[in-house]
Amino acid sequence: MSIPTLLHHVGINTPRFVTVDGRVILDGPATASQPVTPMQPHRFHGGEDPSPERSKYEAAWWNTDASAKERDVAAMQTAFPKFNLVDDDGDYFYFGKIDTGRGAFPVGIFPQIDRSLPSVRTTVRLGRQEGKRWRKPPHLYTSDALCVADTNGWDPERHSTATVVAWSAHWFAAYTEWRMCGFWPTDGYGEVA
Repeated sequence: MSIPTLLHHVGINTPRFVTVDGRVILDGPATASQPVTPMQPHRFHGGEDPSPERSKYEAAWWNTDASAKERDVAAMQTAFPKFNLVDDDGDYFYFGKIDTGRGAFPVGIFPQIDRSLPSVRTTVRLGRQEGKRWRKPPHLYTSDALCVADTNGWDPERHSTATVVAWSAHWFAAYTEWRMCGFWPTDGYGEVA
């Protein structure tokens, strides 16, 4: 069990940051050797994937709201410059790699046309071998997309795709711990005390 997890059990949440490579760190910008993004509060869960169909690109926010798109692109370039943007034929998504320090995971971040919580997907088969059985991790949607936050925790006016990459890094950090010990270490990240 990590020190932040122990502190959380007594009601203390420690600040967390995500490096441009996707590592979750507790030391702030003052001690980091590279830029960091502050972790926004969020909760992991799972179940049915709430993502709407991506079939009506012409009505998508990235095709109708240039300033929102510019803010999103700028946030990603600042926080996660190694992620690649695909912005053609009306589509808009990012792909890159999150390196937790315990493994690197290729991910795609797919903003939703209605500005709801973006969908996060990986090409890695997620789970762990338990005897003869393969067990999927908790906090996955039935579509196998990662559940990086509760949809109620997503605010498109305040958050960006960069927020979702940081949440994904936190999800993968928890996932790597779950793979080693079978215990999911956190339900998310709350406001800092």
